[in-house]
Amino acid sequence: MSALEHNIATMARYCRDHGVDLYPHGKTTMAPQVVAAQLDAGSAGVTVATVAQLRVFQAHGLGPGLVANQVVDEAGASWLGRTLADHGQVAASCYVDSVEGATRLDRLVAAARGAGTTARLGVLVELGHADGRTGARTLHQAQQVAEAVAASKALELVGVAGYEGSLVRETPSEAARAAREFCLGLGDLAGRLLARGLLPERPMVSAGGSAYFDAVVDALAGEDAWRLVLRSGCYVTHDHGLYHDLSPFERSDEGYTLRPALQVFAPVLSRPEDGTVVIGAGRRDASSDGALPVVLAARRGDRQLDVRGVRTLRLFDQHLVAATPSSGCELEPGDEVQLGISHPCTTFDKWRWIPVVDDDDRIVDVLRTFF
Repeated sequence: MSALEHNIATMARYCRDHGVDLYPHGKTTMAPQVVAAQLDAGSAGVTVATVAQLRVFQAHGLGPGLVANQVVDEAGASWLGRTLADHGQVAASCYVDSVEGATRLDRLVAAARGAGTTARLGVLVELGHADGRTGARTLHQAQQVAEAVAASKALELVGVAGYEGSLVRETPSEAARAAREFCLGLGDLAGRLLARGLLPERPMVSAGGSAYFDAVVDALAGEDAWRLVLRSGCYVTHDHGLYHDLSPFERSDEGYTLRPALQVFAPVLSRPEDGTVVIGAGRRDASSDGALPVVLAARRGDRQLDVRGVRTLRLFDQHLVAATPSSGCELEPGDEVQLGISHPCTTFDKWRWIPVVDDDDRIVDVLRTFF
């Protein structure tokens, strides 16, 4: 709990210090209790990846929401349209990145909205990059999308957005520079659309995953013409792997720090041979897409065991195979091992209920996830 609270407070302070808003990505935890704490700390809204995720948080009274994705499925778009009809507004917006996608979204929302209201769904033009995910690949294409929204019946352009975290370079510093250049292009797009009267006064400009949000702030903060919104999510628990290496706070001298808050505990199952230990945790329990879990500590009852030199090798559905030093490893079947994870998003989705402990390892709360 103390690490979770520290991380939430730290990111809130960073955003206040730099004059930006935060819509933390709810897909990291899909835990309304955590998102509520982030909003209480000053977050302006919550980011989601799908309308289904949006509905979870709105059912708990949490928002407004930003669907940082295209909505082209009939079920999702129709729900947004029905919400407009029922309430005269929807506390959410989403992305569009093509004329075809914007046209389809407009048609589906208009049909579900009906003739009883003229309320419109807010959308942001998404700018992408080569070899990335979604997003218009050029400024010209993005402007065409904005013009299609301006001609639509049920959509309203409220901003521009992009994702810099999918830029791949040889080193983190090179990736950070590429992220900054991409964000400068996002600012250029916002300026062009503002000059053409296609954006409202002070629109939302959104970017910022969990790895290079400092580059986003450097490129886009401090501009009165728009409101900058970060969408970082993994900061909330941090980790011992991917984001320990990539978080801007790890390479910053501004004094902000994050603490790993999420660990997985599992027993030693077997010592099948010299130099090998098998732990009872696998892909069903911890993330493996960023890196393997790491052994942090172990204990036998109240006794702490020496795990120096224990190195994880392979992850199966319910087994983690690790190499041990040739001598001095105390681990035996039944010992409890504490594992650090890499990439919280794909660890949270393994668990429906997650205990929260205080600094004395007493369970003080339980988080429920809604994947």
